[in-house]
Amino acid sequence: MNRKQFVSLVLIFLLWTKLFAQPNFVEATKDLSKIKRPHPYLLFDSGDKQKMMERIKTVQAEQEAFEKIVWVGKKYLYAPEELKIPEKNIHTRFYGEDEYRKYMSWNSDGALTLAFLYQMTGERKYAEKAYEYAENICDLDSWINRAHYFEIIYPRVWPYNVKDDQVVFSFDITASQYAKNLALVYDWIYNGMTKYQQDRIRGALLERAITLARGNYEYHWWATAYKCNWSAICHANLGITALALLNEDPQLTDVVARSYEGVWNVYQNIEENGGWQEGRGYWSFAMDQSVIFAEALKRMTAGNVNLFRHPKIIHHPCDFALFGMTAGFCDSGGEAVGASWLINKLAEETGSTDAAWYGKNFVTSKEDIFDLIWPATKVEPKEPAVFSKHFTGIDWAVMRKNFEPENIAIACKAGMNDDPHHGHLDCGTFNLTWQGQSMIGELKGAGYDEKYFGELRWEYPKASSKGHNLVMVNGEEQVEAKYKDQPWKEGVGGKITDFQTRTSWDYVKMDPSGAYPGKELKQWIRWIILDKENNFAIVVDKVNCAKGSEIEVRFQPGADILVNANQVILQGEKSQMEMIPFGDGENSIITGRIPKVSLKFNETSDWHKYYSIKRKAKANHNFIGNLFIPISDGKTKIELKETGDKQLIVCQCNGKEVKYEISANSITRTSGKAGQ
Repeated sequence: MNRKQFVSLVLIFLLWTKLFAQPNFVEATKDLSKIKRPHPYLLFDSGDKQKMMERIKTVQAEQEAFEKIVWVGKKYLYAPEELKIPEKNIHTRFYGEDEYRKYMSWNSDGALTLAFLYQMTGERKYAEKAYEYAENICDLDSWINRAHYFEIIYPRVWPYNVKDDQVVFSFDITASQYAKNLALVYDWIYNGMTKYQQDRIRGALLERAITLARGNYEYHWWATAYKCNWSAICHANLGITALALLNEDPQLTDVVARSYEGVWNVYQNIEENGGWQEGRGYWSFAMDQSVIFAEALKRMTAGNVNLFRHPKIIHHPCDFALFGMTAGFCDSGGEAVGASWLINKLAEETGSTDAAWYGKNFVTSKEDIFDLIWPATKVEPKEPAVFSKHFTGIDWAVMRKNFEPENIAIACKAGMNDDPHHGHLDCGTFNLTWQGQSMIGELKGAGYDEKYFGELRWEYPKASSKGHNLVMVNGEEQVEAKYKDQPWKEGVGGKITDFQTRTSWDYVKMDPSGAYPGKELKQWIRWIILDKENNFAIVVDKVNCAKGSEIEVRFQPGADILVNANQVILQGEKSQMEMIPFGDGENSIITGRIPKVSLKFNETSDWHKYYSIKRKAKANHNFIGNLFIPISDGKTKIELKETGDKQLIVCQCNGKEVKYEISANSITRTSGKAGQ
């Protein structure tokens, strides 16, 4: 190595160290209370408000959105009758209705809407009525979700970096969201309240939020659960509550520092390409709560503390939302996620043209208060140059030709089975989407109930291996890395060992073997090929097991199915696709049902239909393949040939012959006309 190369390496190391070094959170926030700020100041000040009002006058979409908010405000202003505080019932989630939370949401949303209208119009009637709603929240002795009381939440299996011995559950994500809303109300109607009213809200924020955690973080499980959305939400909303009270309680800079630290550490656990292990819906949930705190903190430090510049945010702010579409894994879906204001804010803060393009093409605005605070981004939207993506840190991948629905998209998931909060036993599964419909996908499970987050979770069809698109040998299912009061098991799961994307075809190779106990299934390698040129997909499974074992390759259809002797017809809403099995042995196609269960009192059971390819293992290693292709001329054929230590797949479709050769380390493709 010469001197120039050495110097370059040192500079790279220093830059990396600077980017990823943990800030001094206390030092960064200790002076926040030295300045007494006139309200409002959290998300906008009087100057920002004037700009907002000018936009409302000149931009039609914002004018219409404001008019809508005015009419929502009238609903709260002239509500004929107040809701009564319902009796407490900790089993509300089990029974399907939460009247207590409905009461809280009505009052919280009413207070927030009217407080915003007070800022925008200056009319005291809005402030007065907003306070009435806010006081109803202050009257409650708890803001906690009833499903998070000790009796319900105690048996939960705790996520990464959390002790099993959890006994304090006095502050949760629900309480934190009501605290955030009430903090914004406090900021927005402060000048329209009496001293008594100001102290009434301030006292409730301290009693129901701040003092429950301040100095007691070690007792709250979410405080160090940095791979869980709860950690971002609770830290961020405590932080914005503390920021709202700094004029009166300057000592609360310690809460701001801890919130800054908590959100920073959550962002540290976003993987290098923007992925989030809990799934896309919970990425969105964590981000839209934490971004509100990030903005307030940036404003109050004159930009010196800027969570938007975190390395995991600045480079890939919306990649998981955009490129992860159709990846409906864990307890989340594959649809577009993220509020329009969140995507606009992330695009504006990072300059991401991908984020702007995602927001413009896939996200529908609800035209609410935050859409006026953070309107459509000025960043120019640009279609991404590459459409497929491997989220290397969580071992998810999505392959597609483009974002047009007429082309097949394949989402794949490997990774570790070490998320007992929202993970499933699904290492090696995939979703196949075509014409905007999930043809092979995930079970549409019922909503959460009391037992879903305990050890019983792994028996629910939605979370178990039986409810996914996996291989099982003699019925052996995958296992979880964490059970209640048991130590973590390291390395339970699998990896995406190869991912390639090209103009005409993509492929992914997964090894989910480590997700199984290893008694029946010795090794499982899955290759998935997406032929973007010809719009078909091939799934090939190599299964190592004892000779004579029963191998099952199970599929969860998202469409109606018709099973024939040698094919499965997937009847979509717009058109049909066929699946043709092939391989090195005799396959049979079977159909079955698994119950769609919920332990909610008033819900009845139903059925999920699945189909499987089954065979007896002819040797210690077995190849089972399946071709997914839109039905065309009915002349499609596919076969697998062994050539030494390689497998040759020959597919004849649409007048072409396409060949794929699978070796231990790679896949190659050759194409030509049929018969050549």
